[in-house]
Amino acid sequence: MATPFSRTIRSLQTDNYYTSLAGLLAAIVLAVLWAHWFLTAQITSYEISPDVTMTAEENLISQFPRTGMGAKKVQVIRQRIINAEFGQQALKSIHPGQAAFLRLNGKIGKQTGPLPATVINVIQPTGPKKGTVVLRAEIDAAAPNPFSENEGGEVKIEVEHVTPAALVLRASGLLTETPPLSASP
Repeated sequence: MATPFSRTIRSLQTDNYYTSLAGLLAAIVLAVLWAHWFLTAQITSYEISPDVTMTAEENLISQFPRTGMGAKKVQVIRQRIINAEFGQQALKSIHPGQAAFLRLNGKIGKQTGPLPATVINVIQPTGPKKGTVVLRAEIDAAAPNPFSENEGGEVKIEVEHVTPAALVLRASGLLTETPPLSASP
């Protein structure tokens, strides 16, 4: 049985599109927020080395803290020189002044850290060997000395900050300035 034309017009007049419009606007807002994140969020890329050795070079430095209001108190900083070995490919992106984080192996498998460190020198290898990166770690001298009983650990050096869009372009091979990402097993 066919529907009378007058009943069809009445149902079109009473139908509203406000819920569809609200859902569409919410989807557009979410898409714009996601696109903003995709193009501007900063993801830190690290070079990691498990080959860390401590040197006997340690300095205690007295300094005034840079922040804080009121009376100034002298702060004693313990500086320790640390060597880490990296492959030749990783050494291309490591430069003096870059920030690093150090995790030290402690007693019975306990790790200490992350301790802040700074790259102070990059020693290029001769031949196919690994190169050495010299780091300076600084901690408060009033805290327990984590360097006293540690034999080694792991160091992470911040090498770049990239956006998710750059990572997608690099993985697809469209960003030709940098090598494509390699998937590790």
